[in-house]
Amino acid sequence: MKKLLLLVAWFITPSVLWAHYVPGNEYAVTNVTLLPTVIETKGPVRAPAAIKAAPDLKVSGQGFWKFVAARDRVPVPTNVPSVKQAHGTIIVDKASDTVYWGLQGVGWIGFSNKLRDSWIVAGNPAFTNGNLHGADILPQGKKSPRIAAADNISGKIYLTDANFQSVETLERPAFGAYATNSTFKPTDVAFTSAKELWAVDGYGQQRFIPADVSPFQWREEHYGRGKGFSMTLHGVTYDKSAGDLLFSARPEGQLKRVDRKDRLLTEILGLPKGTLLCDVDVWGDYALAACLEGPDKTPGPLHIINLKKRAIVSTIKPRDDLGYREAEHMHDAAWYVTGKGKDQEVYIIFTNWNPGGIGALKLVNLAE
Repeated sequence: MKKLLLLVAWFITPSVLWAHYVPGNEYAVTNVTLLPTVIETKGPVRAPAAIKAAPDLKVSGQGFWKFVAARDRVPVPTNVPSVKQAHGTIIVDKASDTVYWGLQGVGWIGFSNKLRDSWIVAGNPAFTNGNLHGADILPQGKKSPRIAAADNISGKIYLTDANFQSVETLERPAFGAYATNSTFKPTDVAFTSAKELWAVDGYGQQRFIPADVSPFQWREEHYGRGKGFSMTLHGVTYDKSAGDLLFSARPEGQLKRVDRKDRLLTEILGLPKGTLLCDVDVWGDYALAACLEGPDKTPGPLHIINLKKRAIVSTIKPRDDLGYREAEHMHDAAWYVTGKGKDQEVYIIFTNWNPGGIGALKLVNLAE
């Protein structure tokens, strides 16, 4: 009865004073914090060396967070026949400085040498049978990282490592709502530790479900009240600094924060009206939000959200500003930070859907 008795309230911003937990419904919050735009002149790392503006230099973003197209990065291997079907995910293995992209019908594509080299990963055939819609990676020190992926077509959750050979599989749950409804089309996963991960059934019953990593099995519990939580619960990300789960509610254009321990919704952050939010990637205080569409069905933007300030600090438009003509709908994006000190570089890697593709953007500093 703890959830029925607990009242949750917290201070948000001067314009949205209090948001209240509704007794009897742990996923109802009366207030949504509409994210304002707040331009930052400083970021979490040293600004790159200043470059001069030029008539032919295309830049997107505001303040500290300005980006240019990095067209010499993330090349698609020549033996990939087409990327039009891309409807997948991007994960970054920081330990090996390798990025992996899930491409429907192909499996995993790897990028190394600071995103300059690429290859098709010769992995387990399971990865080519369906679609690697969403994934997460868990570092393990000197050991190969654990990697989990949600296959929305095959209706499975895969657990593997960076060799991509051995695969453990979770199929449709058989408990709770799933005992009478066999629909299961998972869209994303997130590790919270070496012992636990969460999956979201975004194209099925819109529920979020915990699982044990070892042995790999469901915990026989699920949350979210189906479409009462989101009409399409598209993405899940673990915010390690807060110990919370961040859920991307796509049609609502909202980022929903849930306390992992108590399974209680504690905050809803709203993007501009009409935005369709697919997923976020967290780097420190910053969430990189990939959006299928912007307001009024405009091409999907990438928003950088300062989670502490509860504000959008930059909006990047790969299609309209940077000339990625097929980047109509942002499906997933990831931070990629390489080097140290004056040699440090910050990139955004994105994958787009309908038509599919992949691209990279580089953080720049324009001289005033």
